[in-house]
Amino acid sequence: MGVLHVTPSAEQPPVTPCLAFSADSLRWSKLNWFVLALASLFPVWCGVGQGFNLNDDAYITLTYAKNLAAGRGFVFNHPPATFGTTTPLLALVVAALGALLRGVSVEAVAVWVTVLAWIAAGWSFYGFRRAWGLSDESALLVALAVLFGGWSGPMGVLGSEVFLFHALLVLTFSLHLAGYGVASGVAAGLLFLTRGEGVLALGVIGLSAGAQWLVTPLGEADASGGAPKPAWRQVVTTLASSLLRPVVGFGIVVGLWAVYAYGTFGHVLPATLSAKRIQVALGWPTFTHELATKWWRNWGGPALGHPLLSVWWALVAVGISAAIWSRRRWLVFLLWLIGYVGGYAALGVAGYWWYQTPVFLSLHLFFALGLVAVVERLAVWRNGQLHLIGRAVTVCGLACAMWPAAKAVTTYHGDWRASSYRALAAWFHAHAHPTDRVAFHEVGYLGFYSEQRIVDLCGLTTPEVLPHFARRDLTWPLRTLLPEWYVASPTWDILPALREGGWLDQHYHQVATLPAPGGGDLRVFQRIRRDANVTP
Repeated sequence: MGVLHVTPSAEQPPVTPCLAFSADSLRWSKLNWFVLALASLFPVWCGVGQGFNLNDDAYITLTYAKNLAAGRGFVFNHPPATFGTTTPLLALVVAALGALLRGVSVEAVAVWVTVLAWIAAGWSFYGFRRAWGLSDESALLVALAVLFGGWSGPMGVLGSEVFLFHALLVLTFSLHLAGYGVASGVAAGLLFLTRGEGVLALGVIGLSAGAQWLVTPLGEADASGGAPKPAWRQVVTTLASSLLRPVVGFGIVVGLWAVYAYGTFGHVLPATLSAKRIQVALGWPTFTHELATKWWRNWGGPALGHPLLSVWWALVAVGISAAIWSRRRWLVFLLWLIGYVGGYAALGVAGYWWYQTPVFLSLHLFFALGLVAVVERLAVWRNGQLHLIGRAVTVCGLACAMWPAAKAVTTYHGDWRASSYRALAAWFHAHAHPTDRVAFHEVGYLGFYSEQRIVDLCGLTTPEVLPHFARRDLTWPLRTLLPEWYVASPTWDILPALREGGWLDQHYHQVATLPAPGGGDLRVFQRIRRDANVTP
């Protein structure tokens, strides 16, 4: 099958190249069905608690989805088409559902699509339990840990691509371990279109296949007991079935997207990576800095004096140990995690807080495996008290997984910028013409809740800005494009540079002041009419 070598044991049933829910679905107990369905209500509750004050960046993707659903194409409100979202798959899925469900808002569709993806990630472990070497009971425990785990920090990732990426990552590796090469490649392609780092999953599949080839003796007997195959034939067969097929599946998906993207945008990859690297050059903290100094301290729930001294981290350590020593097919997640962290560190991108979620969710899978390892070890010993301890560990472990997410739901009120940016969008809806251009540095809410042409000062949705942004010429969009409106913010203060030589007063005048997020004012400037005949 092209997977990491595993020696089957009583604790780890042999892998069969079939889906557990197709071959032995009749053996699913009604109790397991009921427990999984009941546990799935927790992500649903989190979705209700999320509400629709989503993260500003999520609304960039949803602005594209809104316009796609309305038949206007892949545009940020107005032509030309631009590739300003990191997650084209989510934009396309939400747009398709939004076009079908006309009475449902695009943001509601996005939230519930990602809730379903969260649920699917948990259920996948039960459906592919044989591929992961899990008994029915252990697979149920992993599924419950995934369904209850969610996200330990602030809410705000529902409605974005985070849980869709997580579900596709689990599906990709599950299909690979179950022996479905082309299907795993297709899933990896969809993962890549969810976020670019999804391509790492294809590399992990390749490493897994290579490891299996290295540990398999050449010329060994055929599984049916026939004559040994020649060494060269084994090499070709192994590489073809384990590596070529996933590449073919990946190539089908990415190839189709490349044809569309190149014809629509003139390029295949989004502009966001360049923008995030440039932001670091402007002084923003890096992904590596934020991960090493801040993010990990918020994971794992209650601790004894130090963040690492918690039940969650202890079980993560047990799970990683189990993956290394006895359940090596789980190493695919460790390899992917190393690739993700190492890749982001090497690229030197800015440390947006949601970049930590793939790290946390991958570690949470090792938490689930650690919980299984402890419970299974206790079950081996024929001792009634140890069985009771195993049940107590199960309850405490699941409660530990659920508590941070449940606490976050009860305290979450949406993006802290939401009310301010909604008011800003409403102001432009009332005072500006829909074809007027508005320059601002955070364009999610503004683009989604208005119909304006947006000049993105960071260059995500206005790609012609990026080369100048890279040279730290932050005033270029205003001095050259001369948009009809400009919004000055305390968090992106370029007014001193614009006022040099009296340029701002010659071309713009302030017409309104609105509350800024976190205090201060958003100052709205309108271009002076005598310059209306200037063509950018």
